[in-house]
Amino acid sequence: MKFTYLLLTILLISHVVQSQEIVPKKNFSEIELGITYEDIIWILGFEGTKLLKENAPENLSAHVSELDIDYDFAVNYRYIMEFPITSVYFKEDLVVFFTISSYPEYNQFICQDVITSEGLNFWDASSRMKELYGDFTQLDAMTGNITYFAYPDKGICFGIDNDEVRTISVFDQDF
Repeated sequence: MKFTYLLLTILLISHVVQSQEIVPKKNFSEIELGITYEDIIWILGFEGTKLLKENAPENLSAHVSELDIDYDFAVNYRYIMEFPITSVYFKEDLVVFFTISSYPEYNQFICQDVITSEGLNFWDASSRMKELYGDFTQLDAMTGNITYFAYPDKGICFGIDNDEVRTISVFDQDF
């Protein structure tokens, strides 16, 4: 019986994930630029860890600041079984930036079928990113081994580790 429940859960999660697409300057599934913190809580099912801008650690916020994204607070999320969302940034209670990540390990299964609207998958080589998106802005900010490559006009930023796409952030500088 436990095996049946486990199998049904895995099938349900894989079905949900297969339908998830990252659209630059717009959304990832139900997570959209411009929705409220209350909407995020409703979608994700919990509040996450809220950090005011002045208390946000440098490794969490440097790439956001370097892209000139103004925000009041950020919220970190962990252990979400359907959405590999790891951080969401808010200005005046509206989403202005969010990150989808294949880190930590439990997000790897969820991210296998997540794709950008242009056709980039997690773990694709950086050469594929360049092929699909063109010229980029390499950010000075780094998080561990992750180097950030941004496409400000397109509203998307990729975190590359060991030549693989490992994080994808969505934003709109004009928001």
